Amino acid sequence: MKSKSVALTGALAALGLALAYLTWQRPKETASAGNLIKVVDASKSSFQSLKYEDGQRQLSLKRENGELWLTTGFMPGKEPAPVDAGLTVTELPLVDGGLDTDGGLVDAGVLQVTQTPPPKPPPTRVLKGNERAEAALQKFMPLEATRALGPLSPEKLAELGLTDSPRRLELVVGGTARVFTVAKTLPGIFGLYMQEERTKDVFLFPGSLLADFDPQSQVLVDRRLHAFKQAEFDAFVVKADGKEAAFVQSNAELPTTAKVARAASPDKPDELVKNWHDKVWGRLIVTEVLGKGELPLGAEPTVVLRVDYTFKGREKGWLELAVDASKGTWARSENTASWVAVHQGSDELLIEARKLVLE
Repeated sequence: MKSKSVALTGALAALGLALAYLTWQRPKETASAGNLIKVVDASKSSFQSLKYEDGQRQLSLKRENGELWLTTGFMPGKEPAPVDAGLTVTELPLVDGGLDTDGGLVDAGVLQVTQTPPPKPPPTRVLKGNERAEAALQKFMPLEATRALGPLSPEKLAELGLTDSPRRLELVVGGTARVFTVAKTLPGIFGLYMQEERTKDVFLFPGSLLADFDPQSQVLVDRRLHAFKQAEFDAFVVKADGKEAAFVQSNAELPTTAKVARAASPDKPDELVKNWHDKVWGRLIVTEVLGKGELPLGAEPTVVLRVDYTFKGREKGWLELAVDASKGTWARSENTASWVAVHQGSDELLIEARKLVLE
């Protein structure tokens, strides 16, 4: 009987501790299913900007003239130290040269190892945001929490990762800035805790709220050369080396049925030109996106090819291919903020254009 009594007493004590812990943890306000707590009443019309800092880098989104622009770069004063742009040559002694006649080691000389410095970090760039950026912003319109815990003690703030956290989130809505400290990632903490810096109130948000806002990531950058579809143009003109050739396109609702012919003979499809244009239209791979006003290697590249698209006689878009001083190939279009690097080997399209398109 005594053992049962001790076990029952222990169970009741454990239950009491659990209830006390839950009472301490209980938020000031808890959202019920389908009834989240509105923290910032933002809408597409009132939203102005979002900025997220991770302690070293920053990322911001801002809408201008109906377009969403993304700015990424290092925080002021957090830029890495510049690296030496030169080459480093290190001489390593080679001691294994075999045995001499007297049993000693033969000097094998030295091996010169050339080390290149790491690439310079990209500068602050202003880029176009893509559809994923638009979707990520919808989580803030409005910004809703699952729990509101109110002001917390220093001990509780430290437990949640809010003490001395370098992460910040700033929302500007209707001309008013709302700044939050974002909790550090800690083991055993689920969800995302943020504290409003002005009121000191703490809120719990879904853990996926900032999943796309890594300042080092490129998932929010628009990498498309064109925002319109292939079926939305019916003619294009190719220009290179002071020459130009006009073409028409038909049956382009499906890529497999599309036909391309010279404008002078629209009833005679040219399969070679179509194959070339398919590579230009859909097979150019963007490997790097430069920011607004940024130039490849710091200089304007030489444009060697231009394609102008029209639909029913009206301008639809354009594409330029250029070569920089190191023979790298770049592209820009009506949809890019500046130049974008394209995959190695795309310079063959320029050679094919001269042979198949313009001659």
